[in-house]
Amino acid sequence: MTCDDKKPLVHALADGELDVVHAREIEAHIASCGSCAESFAEIVKLKQKLASAGLRMQAPAGLAERIMQALPTRVADEAATISRATSVPRARWRAPGSAWRLRAQGAFAGGAGAFALAACLAFFVLRADTGNEIARSLVDGHLRSLAGQHLFDVQSTDQHTVKPWFAGKLDVTPPVPDLALKGFTLVGGRVDYVEGRAAAVVVYRRRTHVINLFVWPGTDQAPPSLELSGYMLRHWTKDGLTFWAVSDIASPELGEFAAAYQAAT
Repeated sequence: MTCDDKKPLVHALADGELDVVHAREIEAHIASCGSCAESFAEIVKLKQKLASAGLRMQAPAGLAERIMQALPTRVADEAATISRATSVPRARWRAPGSAWRLRAQGAFAGGAGAFALAACLAFFVLRADTGNEIARSLVDGHLRSLAGQHLFDVQSTDQHTVKPWFAGKLDVTPPVPDLALKGFTLVGGRVDYVEGRAAAVVVYRRRTHVINLFVWPGTDQAPPSLELSGYMLRHWTKDGLTFWAVSDIASPELGEFAAAYQAAT
């Protein structure tokens, strides 16, 4: 394949749309091709600008609750049903549609206009919460790091080696506390990409399990705890930074890690 053939895949890599095998192939090509590396950097820079706080509208807190309270009881129940259905991963709700259609038909029979408004508003509120989309991208990044050879850009158990390594490479230098006494061993760090946005990743181990801690500037809103495809995620914000910890350890243990990291920083 020529560089022209690979251009679409460079875009797909920036958008997090490639599987592990193709992502590693294009990452290797970018590392050796100045033209594609420049294109990738431009795409990432554009995506970062488009994702800036000034361009993204966030639904006000409590909007969904106020909408539901303002609707007739039966219509609000139907809107809540749709919201719950569409908030789960697509593969779990796309096919079994007969029961959903029966409920929707009943609502339309009793008040089509009100139901349509409720459905549109529920969808608008749902789209404001991008936690699940980010979670999928984070789990993909976690899996890529385990499947390939890109778990570390810098490998060290010394926080005074890992933390300075990030300086000048990104807009953020993440805290890198030594948590060995808490049972979490620092093993290194790397630069990664989440939905086209550059992120610092501090890597820890808990026994044989890897914990990838993704860090980037901003205060993204998302649930504090998520589970996706058997992987656990913990999210928090502090000092203008967003933190996401991803691992296959049990949720209580990942909670211990998040608590220990926050206490140490």
